[in-house]
Amino acid sequence: MENIIWIIGALVAIWGIAVLFQPNWMKNLIGWFSKGRMAYLAAAVKTLVGILFLIFARECRIPWILLTIGLLTAGGSILFCGLPFAKIQAYLKWWQNRPLWLYRVWGLMAAVFGGLILYAGTPAV
Repeated sequence: MENIIWIIGALVAIWGIAVLFQPNWMKNLIGWFSKGRMAYLAAAVKTLVGILFLIFARECRIPWILLTIGLLTAGGSILFCGLPFAKIQAYLKWWQNRPLWLYRVWGLMAAVFGGLILYAGTPAV
């Protein structure tokens, strides 16, 4: 099960590279999450990923990085759900109206972040 961390890191890196080349994918995904209460689904998945990082961090190469990421991910998602729904929708609409170059920068940062998770999340030898 300790492989789940580096697999998540690889998926984040792949998604970041995909957004780098196809920024409209991220723009469309944000639009999809801004409909109804789908933002809470994203927050639930993000909270689950943060909890997985907290559970499996000790079995990885650099556990303190993963513990930090897990705490920030789970905690941030839980706090996000505490915002009024109108604020959440306004935030998502704001992101959806950003220029495509900003999505590319976001994709590049996600690819680097995914690489960090991939490196730190490989099983300890």
